[in-house]
Amino acid sequence: MLYHNTQKGIILLDILMALSLSAFFISILAESSMTARDIFRRAYERNELLDTYEAHASEVNGLLPHGTYSVHDLNAATRWYGNDRIETDIYVTSTTSAQTVSFTKITSYPFAYISDTAGTPLCSVDMFQKQSHLSIAPLLLPISSSISLTHIEVRNNVAYVSADSSNVSDPDMFVVDIQDPVHPSLLSSIHTGPGISSFSLAGNRVFAAAASTAAQLHIIRFDSLRSPILEKKYQVPLPYATATPPVGSSIFFNKNTIYLGTDKWDGDEFFMVDVSDPIHPRIRSSLAIDTKINDIVARDSHAYIAASGEQQLIDVNVEDPSRPYIMRFFNPSGWLRQEGKVISSFEDGLHVGRTSGGFNIIQDRELFSWASTTTTPSDFDAPQSVDMPGGVYGVIADRNHVYVATRQVGKEFQVFDMSLATSTASYYPLPVLPQSMTCDGDVIYILGKGSPVVYEISAAQSI
Repeated sequence: MLYHNTQKGIILLDILMALSLSAFFISILAESSMTARDIFRRAYERNELLDTYEAHASEVNGLLPHGTYSVHDLNAATRWYGNDRIETDIYVTSTTSAQTVSFTKITSYPFAYISDTAGTPLCSVDMFQKQSHLSIAPLLLPISSSISLTHIEVRNNVAYVSADSSNVSDPDMFVVDIQDPVHPSLLSSIHTGPGISSFSLAGNRVFAAAASTAAQLHIIRFDSLRSPILEKKYQVPLPYATATPPVGSSIFFNKNTIYLGTDKWDGDEFFMVDVSDPIHPRIRSSLAIDTKINDIVARDSHAYIAASGEQQLIDVNVEDPSRPYIMRFFNPSGWLRQEGKVISSFEDGLHVGRTSGGFNIIQDRELFSWASTTTTPSDFDAPQSVDMPGGVYGVIADRNHVYVATRQVGKEFQVFDMSLATSTASYYPLPVLPQSMTCDGDVIYILGKGSPVVYEISAAQSI
């Protein structure tokens, strides 16, 4: 009897366990079903949100830097990503749930055609990827040391170097293959006239500011890197017939427009030249600056000028190319001795370097930096600044650092964070005085003064 009762108890226990397990699995299945439905519902909602974006993608893609777009559940805002692309932050929020789809997309700048950027120096967003150890290697150019070199641009391991030689028959533009840093090879050279002060690359053309009173703008076409052709010479118009023409001193290319600067003379020093048809350049407008223009950078509707006079940084509004006008200027102390020398613009930031004036006065700073020109007061107040006894002959920035070429002995290359704090700066000696500085991707190049050598600076490879 005891045996039968025990058996019944075991059977009852098995039944209860089976029922318990069944309830457990049923609850799991129910929960899984609810989870699956929830996943499906959320996926469906996300798909609808993405459809909302797709319906307005063309409007979002057409935004320029600092643009915003808002419609229904979609909001988008843009800013610069480097100097040739646009970063767009996109948010699409459901009105029936709390779900949001957000993402960032990087697109080409609408006006940065391939033909324009093919030869334009483009700095990486973070050139050295926060690595502190740098590699600095000399590249000896196959150019005579008797030729005075003036400016350098590098693109895809090809260096374009201009010159202003005392020998009128010497070339004033060289093209050098630097892919093999030990044995750079001369691809071509061309003699265009008295010399070239500076130049800007655009596709297969070089637009040069010529040190010539006969023609301040020289246009060189490259059907191949081995066959440069002087396509056009152009002289700025004289204010009156007997006026002594100026020489070209600086140049910048943007959106089929050349921004050309000259020495001080009786006419205007700043010119906007339409080169959409390079064979027939056309003056769109000009402006009197009343001093020599040493460097120009054009961004959006502004042209920034580094000048030799009291106003050493000048912001020219060029939104209407037929009517440029000076919006604001910066006249730091020491302008009687020093001159605005170089300008660099990266995303929203603006960085200006000037010469030392022969001797150093600590309060007369040589490097000035504005984190954002869009929020800068009308008169360029309160920049970050730093004293640099050797003067600034090249300045480049990315999102994290400002890189400076200076003639301060033993500290010819300097790296600052955005505050320009000397306590966190790094200093590197070069055996030459810098003449010109450029970048290509995550590599910086410094052209030496008085010698045909370029220093290539990059992040050292990790072992």
